[in-house]
Amino acid sequence: MAQIVSVVASTHNPRIFWNRDQAAPADMDELYATFAHVRDLLAATKPDFIVTVANDHLDNFFFDNLPTFSVGTGTSAEGPFWYESDIMSLPSYKFAINQPFAEYVLRDGVETGIQFSQARELHLDHAFTLPLSFLRPGGDLPVVPIVTNAFGYPLANNRRWYELGHFLKRVIEAWPGSERVALICSFNMTVEVGGPLMGNFDAAFSRHLLELMGAGKRDQILEECTVERLIRAGNSTTEFLNYVTALGVVENRLPEFIQHKPVKGVGTCPIAFWTA
Repeated sequence: MAQIVSVVASTHNPRIFWNRDQAAPADMDELYATFAHVRDLLAATKPDFIVTVANDHLDNFFFDNLPTFSVGTGTSAEGPFWYESDIMSLPSYKFAINQPFAEYVLRDGVETGIQFSQARELHLDHAFTLPLSFLRPGGDLPVVPIVTNAFGYPLANNRRWYELGHFLKRVIEAWPGSERVALICSFNMTVEVGGPLMGNFDAAFSRHLLELMGAGKRDQILEECTVERLIRAGNSTTEFLNYVTALGVVENRLPEFIQHKPVKGVGTCPIAFWTA
């Protein structure tokens, strides 16, 4: 069977590139060093391919066709979108999709209760490209992209996202191969995007989340971080649900590395790492 060898929960805050000139150079150097450290931790686990869980930003899907969870099953995917490269200065990224495993995930999920949609044509937005650009910059490993909906209501409750993590752990371990698999869940914390509160974040709730994350308080996170509570902390805080999917794999294990330092001008940039 295949095995999960590492799990990463990483920010996909596009302002790391978009607004980096507004930040103090020393703060950005510290942030880059954090990514470099986690990149080394990930590389040391020697994965053969990566499963990435990231929410779409209404780029691939819109309100007329908005699946809760979708699997990319084409031959490859690349990004970001033009506005992310031209306006936000995000780097490009391309990967081959591990099609046999992607189709296996799709079929097993549909047959056992994770009602995936299928995306044969998938373009990557920054939720995929930003973490991968830092954590596997060479683009040398195949990826299975799992696309989630964190914006279009109604949203699946947080326990459904936790079940997604449980499912991924089971289906990877049931895969009839010996591959080593890394899981990267792309998330953010409290943040408001668009409108008069653009860029605001709930510092107190963010600190509380970090305490729970660092202590491996899975049950308390599931109890407290409902969709309704997350929305009150900022209209994009529901992206934290991708972290809940990581918890479905690691459960209540403490992260071996966790870092979060808000960068003035850029915002919050959390990242956590587990070996499995």
